[in-house]
Amino acid sequence: MKSKTLDIATVSRNAWERLVIDPTLGVISLLVIFSLIAAFAFPVFYAGNNIYNLVGSSITVMILAVGMTIVLISGGIDLSVGAVMALCAGTAASVIKLGAPLWVAFLCALLVGVIAGLLNGFLVTRVGLPDFIGTLAMLGLASGVLYIATQGVPIIGYMPSEYYVIGGLEPLFGPVTLPMVVALVLALAAGWLLSRTKLGTHFFAVGSNAVAARQSGVSVRWVKTQAYVISGVCAAIAGIILAGRNNNVPADLGTGYEIQAISAAIIGGASLMGGRGRVLGAILGALTLALAINIINLAGVPSSFQKIVIGAILLLAVIANYLSELARNAALRRRAKRDSQAPSLERTKKEI
Repeated sequence: MKSKTLDIATVSRNAWERLVIDPTLGVISLLVIFSLIAAFAFPVFYAGNNIYNLVGSSITVMILAVGMTIVLISGGIDLSVGAVMALCAGTAASVIKLGAPLWVAFLCALLVGVIAGLLNGFLVTRVGLPDFIGTLAMLGLASGVLYIATQGVPIIGYMPSEYYVIGGLEPLFGPVTLPMVVALVLALAAGWLLSRTKLGTHFFAVGSNAVAARQSGVSVRWVKTQAYVISGVCAAIAGIILAGRNNNVPADLGTGYEIQAISAAIIGGASLMGGRGRVLGAILGALTLALAINIINLAGVPSSFQKIVIGAILLLAVIANYLSELARNAALRRRAKRDSQAPSLERTKKEI
């Protein structure tokens, strides 16, 4: 009886430690809980195209959160993703209006995203500005350029028929839209980059301990710059899709998206201290955020309260992230202690 009790306690402790060490399981649990609440409280949750629209509306944040996760893993933070996304959307729309082919317009938007990422990397790694300040400066620069270029007037009249498919307004096949496919491919590519390449290992190393990484021969400056470039490319892709989905590009298109991207990444298990994060977690975090907003809409709460809810979710996610870090470190110490004691216990058994 005592043995069974100890086994149950051990299994429970191991399950808790696994949940703490792998926060993706916690996000999945949160997503399931939110879904059940929505299903019981609002019967229309599963009716019509609500789920389809929910997933479609979360694609932009998903893509931004993938880039944000890589930046957070490398020990940085990118507050400029929303503004850069809007600038890239405006670039694509403006180039199309000039009569250029879609591929030229999209290439120009991607180039703007790469340049923004390089500038962020330069400000942080070369000028020596804190990540928060450097990317905040880029936020102001990108927002200002778009506002001056548009004079505050939304860009309209740039939508060729092909752009409706690219923006997800028309399905690619069945219920699947092109933005869904793009988000999936981008997530798989980012997951492969982080888990299977030397660069991915360097991202984690720099975020965990930049000094140790530098002493090991890792170019910390270049690694962090590459993280910001990837974030800029993700912002450009999100901007291209959002310009097609919205059918217009206002000067304030990107406002608030940086908060949603950071929230999704942190909900997904990325650490503000660096060295920790998963692409799958970011995707699930974006879905959780979209689900929370969807519940608000179904409840008839005014849209102006969405910012309050997103801010509250971000605050709770940061607190949970901090507590998770403490619990994770304690769990890892206990596991290391058990592992170190295991050989001595084996030797004792053999001697007996």
